[in-house]
Amino acid sequence: MTIKTIKLRPEGDPATGLQSCQFVDPANVIGEPPRESAHTFFTNAVGNLTSGVWEATAYKEVIDGYPVDELMAILEGTVTITDADGLSETYSVGDTFIMPKGFKGVWENTETMRKFYMILE
Repeated sequence: MTIKTIKLRPEGDPATGLQSCQFVDPANVIGEPPRESAHTFFTNAVGNLTSGVWEATAYKEVIDGYPVDELMAILEGTVTITDADGLSETYSVGDTFIMPKGFKGVWENTETMRKFYMILE
């Protein structure tokens, strides 16, 4: 079997694009839940590592213990993340950051935001 590289595309799968999904728990959202869409490009053989592209409209969510370690690269829009101590960081196009498992705080998309992600469970 030949192992091939996988190109992550901001628009999702070339044939199907991004598909509607629901990764954000509506119980944690302040106000209206976002409209979400995504495409997973890769899941490893063990099933604990995934990578893809995700998009969500503006929304605000309280995070009480992020469930995974996740690397994110912002492709479009802006997100402001405020930790439990009240320290905020805003990420926008071109920024890459890690959300560690167990993080507590607030996630706020002020506009539609799209990102590449890599999750380790």
